[in-house]
Amino acid sequence: MNRYCHLTFIIFISLIFISCSGKKQSPDPDDVSTNVETKEIELTSLDSSQILHEEPFYELGKSIEDILRKISQLENRVLDYEDRLPTTTYTEKLKRLIDGPIPKQKISLKNESVIEGTIEKEMDENIMVMTKVGKLTIKKDEIASIENISDPMPDIIFVGHGQKQVFESYHLFTGKVLNQGNRRGDFVQVIYKLWGENTQIINSDSAFVSGNPIKYNSGIVTDTALKPNKSARFNVQVPIDSEIPVSYITREVHWLIYN
Repeated sequence: MNRYCHLTFIIFISLIFISCSGKKQSPDPDDVSTNVETKEIELTSLDSSQILHEEPFYELGKSIEDILRKISQLENRVLDYEDRLPTTTYTEKLKRLIDGPIPKQKISLKNESVIEGTIEKEMDENIMVMTKVGKLTIKKDEIASIENISDPMPDIIFVGHGQKQVFESYHLFTGKVLNQGNRRGDFVQVIYKLWGENTQIINSDSAFVSGNPIKYNSGIVTDTALKPNKSARFNVQVPIDSEIPVSYITREVHWLIYN
């Protein structure tokens, strides 16, 4: 009996020991604090990362670099616009209108109007005419008559005989020319030639007249033009050889025609 009780006591004690050893140990306060701090650090790091990558809830202002770049672009646009601005003045436009195409026909209408221009195209019922103010379409039943206009031309002549001065090494010729035509002569040039006994030319030279100042469409400005009914003076110096006698002298005037 005692033996049986003793055995039962040992078994009971063993069960208690096994039961206690199976329970979890209580957490260490220090360990708990460390874990909490670690989680807070991880959460803080995660929140910071999310804040950096998320879109801001307000619009960010432009940086200084963006503003300077925009200013530079605007400056370039202004310079490009200024380069493309037309430089033609109203005076130049008026001059181009005056120096426009020369009319070849005079068209009289039934309403007593007169149109001067050049017929460019003729159709069944209309004609197209280029005038100084542009192209016009005229109905044939409105036309009374059409006349051809002769092309206006400059006609520049010498006024008088001019003057001659003889120096040791050259002859100096001065005088005046007149444009009696109905169109301007451009780059008017006077030429003098010195001839010997056997009709051989000894020497020659030329000079442009001091005429009306003109600015051409090419941008060239000169005062060597001569408008209709205008005169201009000239001054021509021709070198000579004192050992060769001059038998006679000829002169001529040349000009060009530009619109």
